[in-house]
Amino acid sequence: MEHHDMPYEELASDFQIFTDPDLMLNMENIETSNIDLSDIVHQAGYPQSPGSETMDIASASIVEFPFSPQGRPPHFPFAGNLNFTLEVNSKDVHKKTFLYSHRLNRIYVDRKCNFSIQFNWDYIIAPQMFVRATVVFSDETQAEKRVERCVQHYHESSTAGMQAEIAKNVLHSSREIGTQGVYYCGNVDMADSWYSVLVQFDRTGPEPCTHAYQFSCKNSCTTGINRRAIAIIFTLEDKTGKVYGRQKVGARVCACPRRDMVKDETAEGVYKTGKKRIPSNQIDPPKTKKIKVENNLMEFDDKVYKLPPLEIVGSRAALCGLKTMLEMMELAVECRKKNEPDVTAQYAQRIVNLKNAIQKIENLKTPPPPPLSQ
Repeated sequence: MEHHDMPYEELASDFQIFTDPDLMLNMENIETSNIDLSDIVHQAGYPQSPGSETMDIASASIVEFPFSPQGRPPHFPFAGNLNFTLEVNSKDVHKKTFLYSHRLNRIYVDRKCNFSIQFNWDYIIAPQMFVRATVVFSDETQAEKRVERCVQHYHESSTAGMQAEIAKNVLHSSREIGTQGVYYCGNVDMADSWYSVLVQFDRTGPEPCTHAYQFSCKNSCTTGINRRAIAIIFTLEDKTGKVYGRQKVGARVCACPRRDMVKDETAEGVYKTGKKRIPSNQIDPPKTKKIKVENNLMEFDDKVYKLPPLEIVGSRAALCGLKTMLEMMELAVECRKKNEPDVTAQYAQRIVNLKNAIQKIENLKTPPPPPLSQ
């Protein structure tokens, strides 16, 4: 039916006018003064934004969870609008399994020993948040390098069947792997993807949240931390990875936490006895072990060695040896490819052969099915 240029009175007559009271909406009976739009958002299940009381849902980007940051983690601390703080208290720890130096802002703990951190922020604005713990090198010259587990501890029996991003991380949660609310982040194949532990907290009161961590390597592990100073960066984040606060605490993983803490505090010129300050020019330099460093540590040997047929007892021993050789060859490529573009092609086929040999042994580890009973 055509209605071009028809007057409104004639056009309206072509349409049915609904007068059924069940289908009509009486706007005068609706009270709008008590409607709270925030309740509608909560009931719909939309995430809250800690930065403000409302959220532009249309502009919120969809981010894969858990989010794994890329690039060097910033080191500078800030409390942010949520006043994010942390506290390390080792005074009441049984048998002093870990210690904390307030003057040096540093944790001293042995490998595989739990140490607890208390976190606090304005929970009224943001009751559900996540805290990410990332281990970094403190020295500015080493800050671009990712902290990884050493070769020896990476291939120990406790890592069997563990995901690579968990096994490579030097920092673990004290909770069992797979516990709800604890996530391990990082991409093994991306050098700029730092390993981290992400923990979810749901707060209902003013009491601080506490979580226990443990290190899987010591500072002295030569193929890992290798005696370099490290620190833990704690960031307060929402589910999308947006950072609302950051704090930093140093760490030293050693066999004798008390001895090393006293030595470090003495070297820094802090109060040794609690009564008199020792001048820095009167402090004897700490006695350290002399470590023999090979002159050709970073000189790569390009000669190809063909191993004779060998008989190795035990799949774990065979896999550990092959994986160690594989990691050292991959490390050589990573260190040289920037200045030597052709080095990748030189190593590529041999790395593939090593991976195939490792896969073949891993396939043999699967026990054969039991014979059928006659």
